[in-house]
Amino acid sequence: MLTSPVLLGPPGGPDAALRARIPSHVVAVASGAQGADPLAEVHLVGPNPYSLTGELLAWAAGRLATGPGAAPGVVGPTTAFGVDTLRQGCAELGLVTA
Repeated sequence: MLTSPVLLGPPGGPDAALRARIPSHVVAVASGAQGADPLAEVHLVGPNPYSLTGELLAWAAGRLATGPGAAPGVVGPTTAFGVDTLRQGCAELGLVTA
């Protein structure tokens, strides 16, 4: 039974100064069969992952609070909002193609 924290550090995650120094860089590669050449690759850059996660959750909650999503139920963000809306929301938060 775990009775103490595994990681020690200040509560609440990194402060604003540290988050400002650590941006996101996402690389996504789509491939077909194992060992086949990649079909596509995209690089995204944006705000710190810790900050971006909170901002994306707030963005999604705001969208859902003002109207229904594109699909009801427990679904992923692409299905919930549609590709174009999700892409626009990410860009508004600073996550853009590199």
